[in-house]
Amino acid sequence: MPQSKSERPQKRAKPEQTSRKAYKFSNAIDVRRALQNQDQNAQIEALSALRSTLSVKSGEIVAPQDERLALVVQWMESSSGAHDVFEIWEGTNQVRSSSLSLLVSLLSSVLTLLSSHFPYHSHGIPIIKTLLSPKSMRKITSFISGSNELILVSLKLLYTISHFGGGRERKALFEAFPWDMKTLAKLSHMRRKGKGDAEDVFARPDIRTYYVFFILSFIDSETSSLVKSTFLEQQRDIFLSIFKGLSQDSYLVVRKVLEVCWVGLWSDPKVKRTAKIGLFAEITIGHLLKLYERAGAENADGDHIPADLVHHFLLAICTRPGLGICFKERGWYPRDTDADVVDEPKKGGKIYNKILSNILKSLKVNEDARQQELALKILAACPELVAGYWPAVGLTLEPRLSSKWIANIAFFGLVISQPVPVSSFLIPGNSIYQPDPPPLSTILESILPSVSTKMHFSKGLQSTSHLVQHCTALALARCLTKLSCVFRALQDVESALEEDETGQWTRRHREVEREARRRVPEFQVVVAFSQMKVDAREVKLALLGESAQRLLWLYHLCFPQMVAEARFDVGKLLQGLVDASQDTVREAGSVCGLHGLKQLHVLRLLQESDQFTWSGKVANSSNTYLHALLKIFCATPTRAVRSTLRSLLRKTLAESILFQEDPDEVDLWLDSFPTTCRGAGCEAPDGAALTDESDSVATFLDDCAQRCIRTPYRYLEALQDLLPMENSAVDAPSPLLMTVLEQFAAKLVGKLLTPSDALAITGFLRRLVFKLAGKSRDLTFLRIFSGKVDDAAIPGNLFSQYACVTDAIRREVSIMHRCFSHFQELRSRSEPSPSSEVEDFLTKIEGVPLPESSSARIHNAYELVDWLRFVEPTLQPQDILRIVAVVERFHSPALKDLFENLHPADSLMWEGGDLKTALRQLLQVLSFDWMFTQSSEADIANKQCREIMLECLFLRPPTRVQIEHAVCLVAHDICSTTERESILCDLLLLLSSIMHRAIRELSKEDVARLKEYVLLRAPSIHGLCMSEDLHDTVQEALYAFLDVSLDPHSEGDRTIVSSICTYWTECFRASLQSGRLQTGRSITLWLRYADPNNLLNVIDQACDANNATLTPSVLEVLEFALDTLKGSFTCASSRIPISQLLRLHRVLPHSEVLEEMIAVVVTSHLPPCHDGRPPRAKLLDFSLSQRYLPTSGSSQLGILPADFVSKLFQKAVWTESTSRIISGLVYTQSDVAKEFVVWFNSGAWMTIPLEPLLPAVHAVLDSLGGDSIDLFRDTTITALFERILPQRRRPEGLRQLCIRCICILLEADAARKQQLAGLLQKNIQRLAVEQFALESVSIAFRLQSFSPLADLVTELAERGLQWAVRHFSGPEGEDEEDRLILVQLTKIAKQGFKAKTHFVEPLLTTIIQNRLADTVAVDIGIALLQCSPLKPVVVNRTLQNILQHPQFFKLCGFEESSQRDLIIRFIAALFRLHPTNTCQPSHLVPLVRIYGGTISAADRNLLSIFRLYEAEKLTPISSILAKWSPSPGISISNQLEAVQNMDPIRMLRTCHVFPIWRRMSDEQEDETVGLDEQVYDPLFVTLLVAQMLAHHPPASSLEWVQTFRSNVFSLLIRCLSAKDDKIREASLGLLARVWKSVELSEMQEKQHALYIFNLLKNLIKPSSDGPPLRLPSFASLILSHALRGVFYPSNFIYPRTARFLLQRPELDVTDVPMLYGMLYGSSDDWKKERGWIVRFLSDGMMSTEDWKVLKRRHTWELLASLVQSSVRDQVLRRAVLEVLANLTCNAQATTSLVLKSSLLSWIEIQVQLPQSPEDTLAWLKILENILITANTAKLQRATNGQWRDALCRCLLLVLQNCSVPSLLILQQAARVTLRSSLASQTSTFFHLSQVLTTAIGVLEQLEPCIDFSESSSINGPVIHPKAPYHGHGLHIQPSITDPLRAWGNIVEDLWRASMTLEEKFAKWDALTGRLLQWRGIVGDDGSTIGEWARLEVVRISVSSMASGVQY
Repeated sequence: MPQSKSERPQKRAKPEQTSRKAYKFSNAIDVRRALQNQDQNAQIEALSALRSTLSVKSGEIVAPQDERLALVVQWMESSSGAHDVFEIWEGTNQVRSSSLSLLVSLLSSVLTLLSSHFPYHSHGIPIIKTLLSPKSMRKITSFISGSNELILVSLKLLYTISHFGGGRERKALFEAFPWDMKTLAKLSHMRRKGKGDAEDVFARPDIRTYYVFFILSFIDSETSSLVKSTFLEQQRDIFLSIFKGLSQDSYLVVRKVLEVCWVGLWSDPKVKRTAKIGLFAEITIGHLLKLYERAGAENADGDHIPADLVHHFLLAICTRPGLGICFKERGWYPRDTDADVVDEPKKGGKIYNKILSNILKSLKVNEDARQQELALKILAACPELVAGYWPAVGLTLEPRLSSKWIANIAFFGLVISQPVPVSSFLIPGNSIYQPDPPPLSTILESILPSVSTKMHFSKGLQSTSHLVQHCTALALARCLTKLSCVFRALQDVESALEEDETGQWTRRHREVEREARRRVPEFQVVVAFSQMKVDAREVKLALLGESAQRLLWLYHLCFPQMVAEARFDVGKLLQGLVDASQDTVREAGSVCGLHGLKQLHVLRLLQESDQFTWSGKVANSSNTYLHALLKIFCATPTRAVRSTLRSLLRKTLAESILFQEDPDEVDLWLDSFPTTCRGAGCEAPDGAALTDESDSVATFLDDCAQRCIRTPYRYLEALQDLLPMENSAVDAPSPLLMTVLEQFAAKLVGKLLTPSDALAITGFLRRLVFKLAGKSRDLTFLRIFSGKVDDAAIPGNLFSQYACVTDAIRREVSIMHRCFSHFQELRSRSEPSPSSEVEDFLTKIEGVPLPESSSARIHNAYELVDWLRFVEPTLQPQDILRIVAVVERFHSPALKDLFENLHPADSLMWEGGDLKTALRQLLQVLSFDWMFTQSSEADIANKQCREIMLECLFLRPPTRVQIEHAVCLVAHDICSTTERESILCDLLLLLSSIMHRAIRELSKEDVARLKEYVLLRAPSIHGLCMSEDLHDTVQEALYAFLDVSLDPHSEGDRTIVSSICTYWTECFRASLQSGRLQTGRSITLWLRYADPNNLLNVIDQACDANNATLTPSVLEVLEFALDTLKGSFTCASSRIPISQLLRLHRVLPHSEVLEEMIAVVVTSHLPPCHDGRPPRAKLLDFSLSQRYLPTSGSSQLGILPADFVSKLFQKAVWTESTSRIISGLVYTQSDVAKEFVVWFNSGAWMTIPLEPLLPAVHAVLDSLGGDSIDLFRDTTITALFERILPQRRRPEGLRQLCIRCICILLEADAARKQQLAGLLQKNIQRLAVEQFALESVSIAFRLQSFSPLADLVTELAERGLQWAVRHFSGPEGEDEEDRLILVQLTKIAKQGFKAKTHFVEPLLTTIIQNRLADTVAVDIGIALLQCSPLKPVVVNRTLQNILQHPQFFKLCGFEESSQRDLIIRFIAALFRLHPTNTCQPSHLVPLVRIYGGTISAADRNLLSIFRLYEAEKLTPISSILAKWSPSPGISISNQLEAVQNMDPIRMLRTCHVFPIWRRMSDEQEDETVGLDEQVYDPLFVTLLVAQMLAHHPPASSLEWVQTFRSNVFSLLIRCLSAKDDKIREASLGLLARVWKSVELSEMQEKQHALYIFNLLKNLIKPSSDGPPLRLPSFASLILSHALRGVFYPSNFIYPRTARFLLQRPELDVTDVPMLYGMLYGSSDDWKKERGWIVRFLSDGMMSTEDWKVLKRRHTWELLASLVQSSVRDQVLRRAVLEVLANLTCNAQATTSLVLKSSLLSWIEIQVQLPQSPEDTLAWLKILENILITANTAKLQRATNGQWRDALCRCLLLVLQNCSVPSLLILQQAARVTLRSSLASQTSTFFHLSQVLTTAIGVLEQLEPCIDFSESSSINGPVIHPKAPYHGHGLHIQPSITDPLRAWGNIVEDLWRASMTLEEKFAKWDALTGRLLQWRGIVGDDGSTIGEWARLEVVRISVSSMASGVQY
C-alpha cells in the first residue's frame, strides 16, 4: 500500500506534462481561447494545464514580477471576475467531479496569486463576491458532501477566500457559509490514510488539516475582534471539534492550532474573557492533556516534541493569575459571597479556579515530569486549590518501600513547600493587612493536610527501611519548615496590627499551632529516630543523621511546649559534634557538608531551647558544654556554623552573670581566640612541645568560667578594686577577666601550665586586652590589668629551660604594652643590617614544594608564624614581603596571625606587607584595629593609607558596635596626642572618613547612636569639642569632622549636641561680662548647630551688653548668629520682636542679614501675595496664614520710628531687603507712601538700580491707585515711564512688575495717557519683533478693555501676531516665555480686536503648514477668524491647505482627541465665513472620510457642515455620503453595506444612552453633553437608514438578518421617544417601510419581528394635528431589547423579553416592563436579571413622563429597600446610584423624592459607610444634581430650610467617610458646597461651617502632593462636565491633568461659599490666605475673585494700620 500511494502522483503527472506541451499560456488571449473550447475533454486538459501553470506551492512567496501573477492580472482585466471559469462551472454537470475539482482548484490558485500584493486585490474581489453568493455557496456546500478530492479542493478554496487580502473578506465568508451543515462533523475525522512525511503536512494537507486551518482562520491575529467574538458565540461547537482528534495530528498541525489559539484568542484583549474560558474548559483541556503521551521526538533533529508544545501552552494559560483560565484569587481566603443572600446556588463553590481544580485531578504527576511541573505551578499560582487537592487526588501516602510511594511523598513535599501567600493577607489594592485571618482549615491543609499525616509520618519514621525513613523525614521537615514560615507571617501581621492576646490573628496563630501539633508525630518518635543505631555506610548514616537533627531543630522551633513536656537532654547532642569538627572529618569529602549541616541544626536547636545551659557537664568529663562549643567554634571552617555558634554563645553567656552587663563583649572574647593550627609532634626551637593553641585556651577558659560562676562576687569585688573610682567613663569588663588573671598567675607560679599553653594563654590575653581597648573609653583599667599580666609573666615564673618560649611570652606582653602607647613613645632603632641566617631561611622556605594535603599546607603556614614568634629575627620590610608571599601560597588566612604577631614598634606591617597596594583578598584577612595600631605617624598622614584602613573596616558591612570600637581606638590616640597638632589633625581626618562612610551605610537609628557615642561618650573627642585653646589647624580639622558628622538642619543632630552648644553660649555670656572674648571662633563653630532658643539668647546677651563690650569679635559672633537664625526665622517659635531687631540695627547698621530679617518681620504682617506677585517660595507654607490678618500685628509695626524709615530712603545702595521693607510699609502705612512720593519727586531715586526700586514704586501705585499719580510731578512720571519701558533683557519678576506699572500708569493717569502711550509706541517700534514680545502681548491684554487706547492695543497685538508667525515657522518646542506669550495672544484673539488681514493671513498659513498638530496654535487660528474680515479666496485657500495637509487624515482619524476636535472646529469656522464659496464637493469628500457618525462634538460639527452644504447648494449630500464607511480601512459600495458594517455594540449603547435632546433642526446643541465617540448620532443613523431603504434596501433574507443584527432598527424604535417631533416622525415612517418589507421577506425570524412591529403599531397613537406623540422611554427600550434578542437569541434576555411580550396582547406604556419578575427573580441567573432590570430602569429614566411611570409602581422605594438589604453587593449599589443620578436629572422627580420619599435622609444613612473614591464621586454628583434640578423655593417652603441642613450633613459624611480622598473628589465637593451655600437666602452657619472645615482639612492633606512651582503649566480654566450628571459615566474618574488649577478652583469655590456665612468660621483666615496665593500664581486675569479679595484685604490692612499707628 505505501508503494501504490507514492506511485499515484507519478502516474497522474503524465497527462499534465502532455497538457503543458499542448497548451502554452503567454497572455490572456491564450487563456480565454483555451477555456472557450467546446470539447469537454480538451476543456479539462486546458483547465488542468492552466491550473498547473498557476499553481503556488505552500510557503512560496510570489514576487511582483512573477509571470503567473502577470498572466492572471491580464486575464482578469480582459475577463473581470473570472467570468470564463464561472461559465464553465455553470455548464458542468455535477456528476463530473474531476472537472469541478479542476475549476475549484484553479480558482484557489487565482485568488492566491491575486492576494499576494495589494494593487491586485481589486481583481479578486469580484471572484469572491460571486463565490459568496447564495447560488455559488450552495454549490460549494454540495461539493463538501462529494468525493474526497472535491472536498479537499473545496476546503482549499474556502481557506484561500478566508486569507485573501489579509482576511478582508473573512466576515462576508463567515456570514455566507452554511455552518449548520450536517456533513461538517465528519470532516474533522477525514485523515489521509497511511503515514507520510510529517514535514509534508503543510505542502499536502489532508481534509482534516484543511478543515482545521479553515476553522482557525476565523480566530487568527488578522481577524477582527468582532468577527472572532461572533464566530465563537455562534459556532462554538464547530471550533471545539478541532480539539477532539488533535492528539492524533502531526506536530506541525498541533503547533499551528496552539499558536493561533494563543495569538488570536488569548492575546486579543477585545475578545471577552468569558468566551475564551468557556472554550477552554475541562473537556478541551482534557483533549490537550492527551498530547502529553507523545513525549518523544517526531523528527530527525529531535525538537518536534508535542508534549513540550502543549506543556508550554498550558503553562501560559493555567499558571498566570489574571490570564488564561487562571483567575486572580485571594490566596487562602475563600471566594466572597453575599452575606445577605441565603439561597444563592453554589455553582462554583468557594473557590475562584474551579476549572483548574478539576484539571489538577486529571494530571499524572507521578508519571510525567511535565505534568508534575504544571501541577506545581498551578498550585503556586492558586494557593486556594491546595486545600481541596489532597482529598480529590487521593495520593497514596502510607509508607512502603515502592517507587510509587517515594514519588508520592516527594511530590507531597514539593506541594507543601509552596511559598506562603503573604500578599493575600493584605487588603486588595492596599498595603494594610486584612482584619480577619484566613480560615483555619485552609491554612492547615496547606501545611499538614488531614490525610492521616500523623499516622503516616509516625509509621514512616519507625520503618525498617532507611530509605522510607529518610523520605518521610524530608517530607515532615518540609511541613515543619512551611509551618515556621506561616508562624513568622502571622507574627508580622500581629505586630503590624498591634494586636494583644485577644486579637483575631493572635487567636488564629494559637489555633494553627494547636491543630498542627495534633497532626505531627509525637516528639518521642522523632527522638527515637534520631537515636536509632544503624549499621550502614557512612553516607547513609550522614543522611539519616542530618534529617534527624533537622527534625529535632524544627520541633524546637515550632512546638517548644511539646518539647518541654518531653524528657530530652539537648546537651547530649553536643557530644558527637566535637569530633565532626576535627581534621579527619574535614577530609571526609562526600559527607563533609552533611556533618556541617548536622552541626548547624544542633546549634540552632540549642539556640531555640530554653533548657540548655552552658554550665552543664559533658558526660564522663570535667568540662562543660562551653568547652565543647568553644572547640567547635575554633575548629569549624563553615561560616554559617560559626555565625550560629556566635549567636548561641552570645545568648547563653549574656544570660549569666559573666556578661550580663555587656553582651557585645562576648564577640571580643571570641575574636581573641587563637587560630593557630599545629601538627602532631611540633616543637619550638628550644625543644618545647607545641600543641594546638585553641584547645589550650578553650580548656583554660572553661575552667575559669566554672570558677567565676561558683563565686562571682569575689571576682566582682576584685574587678572593682582595679577600676579607678574617680573616672566614670571606665567601662567595666566581665568579671571573668579577673578570673583569667588570677588563674593565669596562679598556674604560672604553680608550674601547672605547659610552655605551649602558657604561650597560647598569653597571646589570647594580649589580643583580648587589645579588643577591650576598642570598647573602653578610658584605658586606665586596662593599663593596670596589663601590668598585672606583666607581673604574672615575669621570667622567674616562666620556663628557664625553654628560652625561646619564655622570650615569646615576654614578646606578647611587650606587644600588649605597646598597643596602649601608640604614638606616645617611639622605640628608637637603627636600620637593621641584612641577616644571612634570615636570608638562608627565607630562601629555603621559598623552595619548599606545595604539599598536596590541605592540612600539611596549613601546618606549614603556621610554622612560619611560629618562627616569627619564637626566633624574633631582625627583619627588613623586604623580608616581610617574602614571608607574606610564602604564607599566602600555603594558607592565606594565616596572614592574619602573621600580621598580628608583628611588633607594633617595628612598624613593619605597612611597608613589609605592602598594604598601600594591597589586593582585596589581603584586606579580607586583615582588621582595622591592627592596621591602625601598626601604623606610624607618616602612615596616618598619608591619605592613601587612611583610605586603605577605611576600606578594610567597611569591606564587609560592619555593625554599629564594630564602628564604635574603631572610633574608640582613634579616640584613645587623640587623647594621647593632644599636644601634637599634626598627628591630631590627621586622626580627626581619619575619624571624619569613618563617620562619612558610617552615615551612608548604617540605619538612621544606628547613626544617631553612633553620633551620640562619638561626640558625648568618647572623652577625648568630647574634650576637643569643649576646648577653648585649639590651634587653628586643629579647629579646621574639627570643623571638617563636624561638617561630616552633623547636619545643621537636623533636629536630632541639634539635640545630640545641645549640651555642647549650651556650654558655648554660656562661655559667650561670661566673656561679655568679663569684657574679653577669646573664644569667638569656637563659638561660631558651634552656633551652626544651636537651636533657635540658644541663638536668641546670644542675641539677647549682645543687645543687653554695653557698647564697650561690643568688640569686633562680639559683632562677628552676633552677625554669625543672625545668619544662622535666618534659616529658621519663619518659624513662629523663633520670632524676634521687631523692637529688638531695631536695637540690633543700631548696633549693626550695615548688616544685610539683619535687614533681611526686618524685611521678613514687616512682610509677615501682610497677607501673602499682597502685591499681586507670585509667591517667592516654590513650596507654599500655609501654616502662617493666620498671622497676617488685618487685626494682627499693628502694634508690632506701629513702633517703627520715623528716623528708621527716613534712613532707609537715605541709603545710597538698596538691597532686595530694603525694597521689601519699604514696600511692606507702603502697604501698611499711607504716610510712608506719601513720604516715598516726596522722596521720589526729589530725584534721589535716579541713582538706585531699577530692580530694588521698582517693587516699592509698584507698591505705591498699587496701594494708592489713581490718587498717587496726582502726587507725582510730570517730569518724574515721564522719567519713570521711560525707565521702565522695555529696553534690555531683564529678570522675569522684574519684567512682570514693569508691565504692571506701565498698565497702571496708562489707565490711572488720564491727563498723560496719550503722552505715555506715544512713548510706549515709539519704544516698541524701534525694537525688533522678536524682542520683548511678552511685554507687547501682556500690555495689550491688560489694556484691551480700556477703549481710549484701542489703537495702541491693536498695534501691540499685531506685533504679537508677527512674533507668532516667526515662532511657528521655526522648530517645534516652546520654553516658558513662549508658552506665556501664546496664552496671552489666545486671550486677546478670543476677546476680539480689529486685526489687519495681512497680519492674520500669514499666521493662519504658518499654523496650517507647520503646527496643525499643535492645539494652542490651532486655537489661536480659530479665534483669529473673528478678528479680521478675510476674503473668500483666502478662506478657500486656507481650507484647502488644511484638507490637503499630509497629516490631515492621521490627525483627524476616528479616535477622539483634542487635536481632532480643534481641527474640525477650525474647518467648521472656515466653512461658515463664506458658505457660498466654501461649500464645494471637493471640500466635503475628505471630511466624509473622517466622519465617524457619532454624537461627539467633532462629528456633530462635521454633520452641520454637511447640512450647511445642502442648505447652501440646495443639493442632497447623499451622493457624497454613499461611500461613507463606519470603520477606517473598509471600502463601502453602497448605503446597505455601510449600515451592515456599523458596530452593533455601539448601536446598542446608543439605545441605552439615547441622546433625547438631539433635534432634526440645524441648531447647534451644547457641545459638552457628556457623550463621546462610543455613541452613534441617531439623527445621522436615521438619515442613513432612509437613504439605504430608498436606494439599496436589503434584497435577501440574509441581508435582512445582517441589517437587523446591526441594531439600527432597534435605534429607530428608541427614536420614537425623542423630544424632537421631526425625528419621531422620520423614525416612524422608516419603521413602517421596514415593516412592509419584512412582510415580503422570507427570513426565518419574520414572524418574531412582525409581532414586535405589531405591538409597536398598537402603541402609536395617531395625532390629529401633526407628528406622532412621544412614546415613553420604557416602552421603546423594551421593544428595542426584544427586537435585538430575536436576532441574537444567545443573549440571556431574549427568552425573557419574548415570554413577557407573548403573555400580553398589548404593551402597557404606563407600567414598568418586567419589574417584579426581574427584580425579585428566583432563577439561577437571578443576579444577572436583577442587574439587567436596574440598568434598564437607569436607561429608561429620561423625562417627566418616564418618572410618572416609575412613580406609579413605587419603583424608587423598591430600589432603596433593595440597596438597604444588600450592603456588600457593590455592583448593585452602583447600578442603583446610576438610576438615582438619572432621577435627579429631572426637576419633578427630584423634588418629589426629597419631599415624599425622604431622599436626603436615605442618602445620609447610606453615606455613613466607608466609600470608595468612585462611590464618593458618584454621591457628590447626585447631591449636585439635587441642588441644580430641584425646585429649591418649594423645598424651602415645605421644609423651612431643613432640606439644606440635611444635604450639608450628607456632604459632610461623604467627605469624612471617603477612604482615599483626591483632588477630583474635593473639587466636586467644593462645587456642591458652593451651590449649597447659594441655594437659599438664609445660611445655616453650623452645618455649612462644618462642611467647610472638613473640606479645608482634606485640602491640607492633599497639598503636599501638589507642585506649586509648575505655575507656568497652567493653560487656562478647566472645563468641567456640565451638570446635571446622568447615570452613564457616573463612576468614571477623569484624570486631573493640572493639579494646581484644580487646587485653585477648589480654593475659590470654598471661599465663595464661606462668604455667604454671616459669621467668620474658624478656618476662614487659612482659606483667604490660599486664595491670595492662588491669585498670585495665576495673576489678576486668572482669578477675578482673588484679585477682588486682594484689594479688599490690602485696603483693610492699610486702614487698620493707619488706625493703630501713631507717629
